[in-house]
Amino acid sequence: MRCKLPVSWCQWRFMKTNPGILNLDFSSYRIVTARNLYSKTKIWPAKYDSETRIEMEKYWNPKIQEQNKTRHKFDLKSDKEKYYVLSMFPYPSGKLHMGHVRVYTLSDCMARYHRLKGKQVIHPMGWDAFGLPAENAAIERGEMPDKWTKSNIESMRKQLEELHCSFDWDRELSTCDPSYYKWSQFIFLKMYEAGLVYQREGLVNWDPIDQTVLANEQIDDQGHSWRSGAKVEKKYLRQWYIKTTAYSKSLSDGLKELNPEYWRDIISLQRNWIGKCTGTRLDFLLKNGDETMTDPLSVFTYHPEALCGVTHITLSPEHRFNDPQFYKLKDTDQSQSMSADRLLSIEAVHPITGDRIPIIISNAQDETMESYLGIPSLSQQDRQCAEKFGFTFKEVIDSDGNVINSEQFSGLTKNQAFQEVCSYAKEKGFGGQLTSAKLKDWLISRQRYWGTPIPMIHCQKCQIVPVPQEELPVKLPKLESLTQKGLSPLTQATEWLNVKCPKCGGNATRETDTMDTFVDSSWYFLRYLDPSNSSLPFEREVANQLMPVDLYIGGKEHATLHMFFARFFNHFLCDAGFLSHREPFTNLLPQGMVLGQSYKVKETGQYLKPKEIDFSNHKSPVEKSTGKPLIQEWEKMSKSKYNGVDPQEIIDEYGVSATRMTIVYNVAPKSDRKWSNTEFKGVLNWKGKVWSLVTMVLKNYNKVDTAFQDINEWNRKIKEVRNIHLAEINYNFETTFMISVAITAMQQLTEYLRSVPTEVAVNSDMFLQTLAEVIIMISPISPSFASELWEGYRNKITSCSTCDMNQSVQEQTWPEVDKDCNMVLNVKCNNKMVFNTTVPYTVLNTLSKEEAQQISNRHPVYKRYFEEHTVKGVHLTVKPDYKAIIDYHIPDIDEDVIRKLNKKRKKK
Repeated sequence: MRCKLPVSWCQWRFMKTNPGILNLDFSSYRIVTARNLYSKTKIWPAKYDSETRIEMEKYWNPKIQEQNKTRHKFDLKSDKEKYYVLSMFPYPSGKLHMGHVRVYTLSDCMARYHRLKGKQVIHPMGWDAFGLPAENAAIERGEMPDKWTKSNIESMRKQLEELHCSFDWDRELSTCDPSYYKWSQFIFLKMYEAGLVYQREGLVNWDPIDQTVLANEQIDDQGHSWRSGAKVEKKYLRQWYIKTTAYSKSLSDGLKELNPEYWRDIISLQRNWIGKCTGTRLDFLLKNGDETMTDPLSVFTYHPEALCGVTHITLSPEHRFNDPQFYKLKDTDQSQSMSADRLLSIEAVHPITGDRIPIIISNAQDETMESYLGIPSLSQQDRQCAEKFGFTFKEVIDSDGNVINSEQFSGLTKNQAFQEVCSYAKEKGFGGQLTSAKLKDWLISRQRYWGTPIPMIHCQKCQIVPVPQEELPVKLPKLESLTQKGLSPLTQATEWLNVKCPKCGGNATRETDTMDTFVDSSWYFLRYLDPSNSSLPFEREVANQLMPVDLYIGGKEHATLHMFFARFFNHFLCDAGFLSHREPFTNLLPQGMVLGQSYKVKETGQYLKPKEIDFSNHKSPVEKSTGKPLIQEWEKMSKSKYNGVDPQEIIDEYGVSATRMTIVYNVAPKSDRKWSNTEFKGVLNWKGKVWSLVTMVLKNYNKVDTAFQDINEWNRKIKEVRNIHLAEINYNFETTFMISVAITAMQQLTEYLRSVPTEVAVNSDMFLQTLAEVIIMISPISPSFASELWEGYRNKITSCSTCDMNQSVQEQTWPEVDKDCNMVLNVKCNNKMVFNTTVPYTVLNTLSKEEAQQISNRHPVYKRYFEEHTVKGVHLTVKPDYKAIIDYHIPDIDEDVIRKLNKKRKKK
């Protein structure tokens, strides 16, 4: 017999997960879902409870997703202002994590806000799809990485759509698609043409597990690979490099164009990474006897003006030339073997005079520099070394600071010669670009399969030959399998590997290394603008119109390396004539991590799963099996630490609307977020309050007489509060990108509206307008919740001076501050707030210090407490369209007075 008892959704979930508690046959129950939604029943539920929330999500999710598909018509001929909001594209691992939820909710909120502001918004999405994880996963699963990657992309795209992210999927790209990496190869070849790409033997960081080269940034402080955990080895390999050092000065100078208010930390990181560009690198041809060696020797110097005074080059003991095969005198020479310095058989060719320059290995070499120019006329140490080895030297700088004995550079001042030698080096192709001693060129070779093939061909006769542009892309060949890790898997593809030389037609082979994935991610934001272009990476006119990116959102951990490479690519493409904007990003929002709470045994450091912990004493949980004390920490979410949270489980429990709102609520985007489900309480509480306001209006509209109420005075008060909070909300969306602070201002405005008497609220046009605007302002954060509120509200409130009640909430216009209102002027004393006054909105943005003083001096608090004191200084800060802050420096005032006024102001 089948029981047909109706149960609620919550009861259903409880019984489904705990059938044994009530000893029930789960199969005998059916769920009866309450049709508790206005959009379905045209009956407004009084409370925003779990059943209403579930129905709302079920009804609006497909509609929001459908709306998102139709909101991206972009007209290049439109007069509308463009806004390009970009979030760092993800690696398609298969499932979103909470960090993804945070960054893509932030970017979607900003995109929706600017659409409501009437702008044409570019909000694209794509996939950073190449890389080791896919290749390793393919090896483990016995399949090819393209299949695994494409499956993951489909899964994650679906999750992003379900998160209500309004991405423009027409611009979608994937770096593993030949239609994309064709243009990565194209740009690589343009760099090669410009002399920025070279192949050279180099000491690399080798991961013995992943069998590939690692950048320094991919190694932890203990010398282990950040991916495999293997102890990194040093190994010499022939590698491809991009000469990023040639753009050191350009990239350093470009930091001055960035707004320090938003880029401060990043500017500091980038400057530290680049270093001080006060020297240059010079390439010296090498001779071993009569044989010219394949690779030149690159040497950094602070003194190119003294290049003609070089007598020797010193290398550190760690250099690869510190090898017996290169020693000029063997260990049978006792005096040589006892020396701290060793002369090599290899010599450098002076790039100006053509003279041979001796090379020595020295323990006295500066540890921070692998190679060094010995110039006796500038250094006592170099002079002693030259005398020791019997090198002849000459003075090249006279007592007046002029250059002498230096070929065509003689007679110039040191500064002039510095510039002229560098220019000569650039002209002749042996260096000369300003750079720092610490910055190294970008090693892009990776000995793996799943990456962009390097479009170069090796010919025994012609040496290195670039693949002709018309033959791009050089596609990855299909391999039968990736059964094991090894050096350059592409060597297995013999049919692909063996080709004819484009130059001489002889037998040749393709390059088998692939590119570092950072190459692909260094220009994707440009391809988004013209993703279907089959003739160029992007049209110059399109890029010039739509660049730079107005807001770039992504993890703090990418603030150094990725930002450096992306800026480098953009600077190069600007110089190459592909676009006119040198700096690619106007504003940057580096987002903090989402942290989970971890528990580990204090004694052993072993991490525990939640089921292994006794939480009966919530302040001091212990290991369940042993009772041992635990260490509780907030750490980056990780499977190994058992502190991860599956976003899908959160969404299943609380819904998309509450999840989006919670992830951006009450924590600044730049700060790390300690994730806890208790945060939902505040969000659900606020949503309930907004819902109750709409309920109150729908229940009482046109039913309450206001003859005894001073409606005009109430309208004035509501308008004043509305404008002050709206200005704060706008400022934090538009200028600081602090959505959390904007939400706080919305909550404060909600609380004020709740304080307005019902009989006033339902008859006040200003109240009804402001509540409508609150719903509109919620929509970027929680589109489904706002949509349901709007449908109920506009059915009753059919007219509003600032809204179009015939259109959906997504088609509304963001509210504007009234031009006839007053804005806040905060008054401080000795950097502590003491009182507030107001300043006309039309005056705010041009407010002078003298005007601010006149306004604040008229306030009774100032007259009573400050007028008789001597003001030693005044500082004014104006936050455009929001408020002004004036700070008086009054040394002799009683601090108790300031504390009292500050406390009093806070209470208000």
